[in-house]
Amino acid sequence: MQTRCIFGALIMLIQDSILSKYARSSGGLVNYLPDPRKSKIAIAMSGGVDSSVAAYLLKEAGYDVVGITAWLIAGTGRCCDTGMVDAVRICDQIGIEHHSVDLREVFASGIIRDFHESYSRGETPIPCISCNNDMKWGHLLEYSVNVLGATHLASGHYGRVVIDDDKYLLYKSSHDKKDQSYMLWGLNQKQLAHTLFPLADMAKDDVRNIAREAQLSVANKPDSQDICFVSVGMTNSDYLTRILGEKPGDIVMISDGKVLGSHKGSFNYTYGQRKGIGIAHSEPLYVVKIDPELNTVYVGTKSDLLSQRATAKNANYIGETVMETDSLGEEFFRARAKIRYNSQPVAARIYPRDGARVEVEFAEPVEAVTPGQAMVFYGEQDRVLGGAWIE
Repeated sequence: MQTRCIFGALIMLIQDSILSKYARSSGGLVNYLPDPRKSKIAIAMSGGVDSSVAAYLLKEAGYDVVGITAWLIAGTGRCCDTGMVDAVRICDQIGIEHHSVDLREVFASGIIRDFHESYSRGETPIPCISCNNDMKWGHLLEYSVNVLGATHLASGHYGRVVIDDDKYLLYKSSHDKKDQSYMLWGLNQKQLAHTLFPLADMAKDDVRNIAREAQLSVANKPDSQDICFVSVGMTNSDYLTRILGEKPGDIVMISDGKVLGSHKGSFNYTYGQRKGIGIAHSEPLYVVKIDPELNTVYVGTKSDLLSQRATAKNANYIGETVMETDSLGEEFFRARAKIRYNSQPVAARIYPRDGARVEVEFAEPVEAVTPGQAMVFYGEQDRVLGGAWIE
C-alpha cells in the first residue's frame, strides 16, 4: 500500500525530535502528522500520563497546542474526580492554555442513560467506545474546531491514522499490548481527518520514561481502567443495584431447564462468567445466556458458550472493503473479528445487511459472544475495517 503524510517535510523536521525518538517500526505505514506551521492542535486531556505525554510531545515538535478536557460528571467518579485538576497542572507545566467543556448534561442523558438501559436489556455495555464517538470526537472536536480554531484534535490513544489516496484509515498501534484501535472503530472520515495520535508507535514503558524525563507531575499516576461515573469504593454491582433495584430471579441450567439457584439481579452477570455464580456442580459452569424479560440467568458447560454465528447492529466502516460472493450469491468481506477488548481476532466472513446491520460467520466457534460488546473487523496490516455492536 502506498501511504503518505500530508506534508512529507514534517518527517524530516521531527525525525530527531522526541516524537520519533521512541517510535517503533510500523511496517512502512506513516502515522499521519500535519505541518506544524499550518496547524493548531487541541489535545483531549484526561489528566493521565498518556494524554499528558501526547501534549508534551506535540509542544516539543513545534505545534501550537491547547489542552481541552471534558467535564463529564459531578462527584467522586473513579478517574474524573482529579482528572481536570491534573490536566490543568500539566498544561501549566508545559506552557499551554487549558479549556474545559461542560458536557455533564449530555453525558448523563446519553452515555450514562444508555449504560443503564443496556444492562436492563441483558447486555454488557462498553461505554468508553460510545464516549469516544459522541463526547471526544463529537462535542470536544466540534468545540475544538468551532470555538478554539483548531485544525485537529489529538489524544493519547494508541492507534494510527494513515492517509491513502485521500482516505483516512485507522490501523492498530505497533504494540499489541497497549493497542486501543478496538475503542476507535466508530470514527468516520470527517472525524479521522481531524485526528492525531502522537503515541501511535510507542510502547507504554517509553511513554512513562518520557514523562519522567520531562518531570511531568503525572509520570507515576496509575492507569484508570474503571468506569468513570461509578463512585470510588463502589462495585459495578452496587452501582447497578442502586440504579435498577434488586430483582431476584432464577439461575437455570440451559440443557435441561432445571433451577439450580437464585440471583439478585440478572445485570450482575455477563456472558462467559465463571466466578461468582455461586452454584456447586460436577463441572465448571458458565453464564451462557441472560433473559431480562424472564429475569433468568442461564448457565451451562464451556461447550455451551460456543457460537459460530453472530449478528450486530449500527455498523461503521472505515475505508473500502473487498467484497466477495458466496455460493448462495450473498456478498461478504473477509476480516478478523475481535469480539471483546482482550480477545484475539478470529477469521470471519462479514455479511452487510440493510439498516447498518451485519451477520458474521466465524471460521471456527468462538466463546461467549456477548450482546452489548463491540465486534471490530481487522484487515491486512492490522487495518481497522470497521465494527458494530453485538446483538
